[in-house]
Amino acid sequence: MRIKIEIWKNNEILRTVSQEIRQDEIKKYSKIWEEMVKFIKNSSNWWVWLAAPQIWISKRLICVSLLKSYNDDNFKTIFMINPKIIEKWEKLCIDEEWCLSVPGEILKVERPDEIKLFFLDTKWKENILFLKWIASRIVQHEIDHLDWILFIDRIIKKWDLHKEHIL
Repeated sequence: MRIKIEIWKNNEILRTVSQEIRQDEIKKYSKIWEEMVKFIKNSSNWWVWLAAPQIWISKRLICVSLLKSYNDDNFKTIFMINPKIIEKWEKLCIDEEWCLSVPGEILKVERPDEIKLFFLDTKWKENILFLKWIASRIVQHEIDHLDWILFIDRIIKKWDLHKEHIL
């Protein structure tokens, strides 16, 4: 399978809520997660995350690199099945985001700085992670894809930068 990403205007799946993966479907998607990991680890792609809806699959699958900083070369890339944020910290952080599905845009987005996350791995094992800063932002961005939200839906407008608010 060759990964092909269309911009959001040409991919209606990006504007639908993705379906959960059932345990009996796990083998069906094993090749897909291998390709997603290869795509992400290919340095010429310059990306550290990918959600199944970006490659025309309306299922709750994401592949993310858990960076500790923007210069982190020792990050771990993992595949998450049916990820769900189970807790968001109140502290919010504004940072720039970009997306393969919205090429050429780098915009400021406000998100919780830390999250607690539940997901299944490729062996159907339950996992809980506490993520902060960049890793937290990456995972939230990708889970948004599963819920039909694009980062352009969350951009901070200039007038919002001067007032406090909660998502």
